[in-house]
Amino acid sequence: MAIQRGELMELHEFAARAGETDLTTDPDRGLQIVLHGLAGEAGSVVSEAKKWFRDGRPPAGLAGRVSEELGDLLWYVAAAANRLSLDLNVVAEQSLTKAALNFAAELPPPSEYDAGWPDSQRLLRQMSVRFVEDNSGAVPIVRMEPLGELAERIEKNRQRKQLGDPLDDNLAIDDGYRYHDVIHLAHAAVLGWSPVLRGLMGAKRKAGDGETDRVQDGARAAAIEEGLAAFVFNFLEPDDFEATDDLLGWDLIKHVRRTVRGLEVEDQPPVAWKRTYRQAFDVFRSLRDTGGGVVELDLDARTISVAGD
Repeated sequence: MAIQRGELMELHEFAARAGETDLTTDPDRGLQIVLHGLAGEAGSVVSEAKKWFRDGRPPAGLAGRVSEELGDLLWYVAAAANRLSLDLNVVAEQSLTKAALNFAAELPPPSEYDAGWPDSQRLLRQMSVRFVEDNSGAVPIVRMEPLGELAERIEKNRQRKQLGDPLDDNLAIDDGYRYHDVIHLAHAAVLGWSPVLRGLMGAKRKAGDGETDRVQDGARAAAIEEGLAAFVFNFLEPDDFEATDDLLGWDLIKHVRRTVRGLEVEDQPPVAWKRTYRQAFDVFRSLRDTGGGVVELDLDARTISVAGD
């Protein structure tokens, strides 16, 4: 039955109608054909763009030809969905959800995963840390000095004046990894999450039945965060740690979100992770290039920055 001009059609109806004209009976061969067809029709659209690039102007009749190619492309999309038993409506909805998550411009309100816990087991909402580089030895070493209320908290909870242990790059080349703790600080500032920082400042959530301490603040969570910091550091190193939108693309963010699955931070949208690493490596490059500095965290504003910048 022909569709009348102006008549709307649901995607699942389009898929059903497309299936009536997908006549290959062998399942494997049929799927191969439609997948190759997808590539072919996408290539046809690219060819129109190539003509535009070559001639310096859009080719005559562009809209009509692209309309036809998109129609063919839609047929192959529907055929592929049919052969893989996918509901095209669900596929479309998931695509829109992914786009909304990936391209959202604004951060949601700040997370307080430790709301309701005793003050001593909560991350401070504002913190300052001084990074000090020591070049007196064979390799540069960096230590973190907590300032203000954070220093008081650590001295009370951990009976020490230093945040963590001094670090060098632990590598034959100087790549600045000695400053990588700024990534953990960024996790805390932008995401409200850092089992590593909680451990360093003695703010693990030990009240109650111990489940939160074991799962969210325990050794596995800290190891996951350390692994995540090392992975993103190494991923951005070839581009001098420029955390651009292109580098912080969907594939990277998808890997990051998969890595933290099962932890409280898994609910953070892609925009939050992008903002985290963009700010983290802005601060990292500043500290590396100047040999240290004071870093300020504001968990309410979801920001981390170098004082004075």
